[in-house]
Amino acid sequence: MNIYLIGFMGVGKSTVAKELSKRLDYQLIDTDDEIEEREQASISDIFKSRGEEYFRGLERELIRELSSKDNLIVSCGGGIIKCDENIRLMRESGKVILLEASPETIYERVKDNDSRPLLQANPAIEGIKRLLNEREEYYNKAYTDKVDAARPVQMVVDDIIRSVH
Repeated sequence: MNIYLIGFMGVGKSTVAKELSKRLDYQLIDTDDEIEEREQASISDIFKSRGEEYFRGLERELIRELSSKDNLIVSCGGGIIKCDENIRLMRESGKVILLEASPETIYERVKDNDSRPLLQANPAIEGIKRLLNEREEYYNKAYTDKVDAARPVQMVVDDIIRSVH
C-alpha cells in the first residue's frame, strides 16, 4: 500500500511526507522533484516552455509508474488530482490523504516563494480561494481521508498513521 498526500500548494505535503517516510520507513517520492529531475528543468520552466498540459502528462506517466509499486509515500503536486486516471490509480494502490489549510495559512506559507507558477499572476488570498474552489470537487473525489495540516507536523503525521493503519 502507498500513501499519497494531496492538497493545495503550501499545505505542507513535502514536509509531512518526509516525516511520514521516516516514521513508516517507506520510500519518499515527491512528484514535482521527480519530474524536475527527469526533465532537467524546474516546474516553473516546464510551465513556461511546454505548458501546463505537457506538465500534467508527465504527472500522469509518473502516477502510472508509482501506482505499480508498494510502500511509497508520494507527495503529489497540487494539481495532480485534476486527472480522473490519477485519482483512480492512487485510490487503487493506496490511501489518498488530503492535507487542508485555510487560504490565509496557505498564503503565509507561499507568499515569498516565486517557484509557484499558478500563483505568480495572482498571489493574493483571493487567487488562492479561487484556485481552491476550482479544485474542491477534485479533492473531494480523490481523498480517502483528510487531515488538518495547519498544525504541527508531528500531529499531522500521527493523524495520518492512525488513518491508514
